[in-house]
Amino acid sequence: MPHRTIELHVDRDSVAMGDDVVSHAGVLSAPRGTLLSAALELASPEIRSPGWSWVAVVDGATTAVWSVDHGVQLLVADRKLTRGPVDVFFRYFVQIDPAWLFDRLAHGVRADRRALEEEYAPIAREKYRAELRRRERELDGRFLSTECVDTLQHFGAEITLHADVACDFTHDGDAWSVRRADTMFQVFRGGGGPIASIRPHALGEAWLVGMLGASARTAAGRADLPDAEPLPGLELTASGGRWMSRGATVVQVRSELAARVAQLAYGRSVADLRALLDA
Repeated sequence: MPHRTIELHVDRDSVAMGDDVVSHAGVLSAPRGTLLSAALELASPEIRSPGWSWVAVVDGATTAVWSVDHGVQLLVADRKLTRGPVDVFFRYFVQIDPAWLFDRLAHGVRADRRALEEEYAPIAREKYRAELRRRERELDGRFLSTECVDTLQHFGAEITLHADVACDFTHDGDAWSVRRADTMFQVFRGGGGPIASIRPHALGEAWLVGMLGASARTAAGRADLPDAEPLPGLELTASGGRWMSRGATVVQVRSELAARVAQLAYGRSVADLRALLDA
């Protein structure tokens, strides 16, 4: 008597460090004759975040794009599953827009995540920028305090965007971006990764003021930082071109000056730091 069910051997990529602590592999059963699309929906990843894309590989063949937003989008004709087991692996394609990803794969582009990430990156940046502009228009909150913004402008910054989760400005010809990343205060200058990741937020604001103040002092022919003793409580360790702290206060910076600014800013308010830098 033929089996009335078929086995789906399911696995997926990990999405972050820590997610791979336990195996994601498992076995599901589906009635014989279940449509491929229904089987993929049944087996879909338990991580259900809007905007995240997954590519389903069935028995070694790229078969569908799956997302919370659109569900299963088949790249092959739907069919009834009559033989098992069926191997299903979901490849994580990060925050590439699932509709865009489906369109590219449906037009025959190979499912090369790195190449598709590079192709999508300019679109992602523009979408993110548009979303920040919307937040700036529609939401009252601002990422940086009024005192911090006033002090940045005092030291020559020109604010170009200020929303509840981000602030962009130019200073001395450089483009600066400040972003909230979970609990971290992250700062970018020019391209590439963050030049600082700091927690708590108040220390991040003071550090940012300190960096611009140091630049203004140097431009005026003065020492980059005033002769003031750091307050106790923040110890930084240099390793591989980075300076890092340990404990509840988090400081990760990428230059010796940035480390000295962090030590000067620790325990001081924006107003305190401005007074020191102006003295």
